[in-house]
Amino acid sequence: MSPVWTPVTDRTFVTTVEPHGVNVGLVVGDEAALLIDSGNTAEQGAELLASAREQAGVPVTHVVLTHDHADHTGGLAGMQELTSVAHEDLTSLTPTRQFSMALAIQLGAQRVELVHFGEGHTRSDVIVFVPGENVIFVGDLLEQGGDPQVDETTSLSNWPTVLDGVLGACTDSTRFVPGHGTVVDRDFAFIQRAEIAMLYSQTEMMIQQGTRLEDAATATEWPFTAETLAVALPKAYAELAAKGIEPKRQLPIFGV
Repeated sequence: MSPVWTPVTDRTFVTTVEPHGVNVGLVVGDEAALLIDSGNTAEQGAELLASAREQAGVPVTHVVLTHDHADHTGGLAGMQELTSVAHEDLTSLTPTRQFSMALAIQLGAQRVELVHFGEGHTRSDVIVFVPGENVIFVGDLLEQGGDPQVDETTSLSNWPTVLDGVLGACTDSTRFVPGHGTVVDRDFAFIQRAEIAMLYSQTEMMIQQGTRLEDAATATEWPFTAETLAVALPKAYAELAAKGIEPKRQLPIFGV
């Protein structure tokens, strides 16, 4: 079935592709258009490109990859004629163009601004700002309908700082397109930023109190599921251990 593009604003659209419920964005200028993420497979990427061309009514010239995960990058093989753009730390593919901190792409009168605020969900997170439309595509730095996901490349300590950079550039009417789930508002983004920050800060506090990793999931109330904690807590403990913060060994107390 051909992708269905839902308008966020007059110039920005989103569709969701399966099997992972990935959001793919489309920004339409008066001379060209740009895709944000590529879907899962080459076939899906080709379908997205064909439908984006029909929706946009102008040439689709670029595809931006928000981070280095296959559910967002796997469709690139079906979009080889486009200029693919990614952060320089996205090393699993060979994009046409990579950047370090910021890059602007002109689609005629409409400009799209790409920014990397540092490591967060992955080392290669790219935030896509659409000036004039008050829309920000954030990839998996935010997720709606499920927990933010953590892997070995995640920086739990810096993720909230990355989101601070995003939130500092928004207004109370900004719409955020997450990597998965429905479009969200600034309040949602603030709450999820606080939850991610709590994961790291609460872990540090528990470590200082002597709580060991195997006891951490039940030592306090968390805003995440057990499945998420099974991955996120070992990552938090590892990040803190790298800074020399580890649970102190409690010596046995012997009676006199």
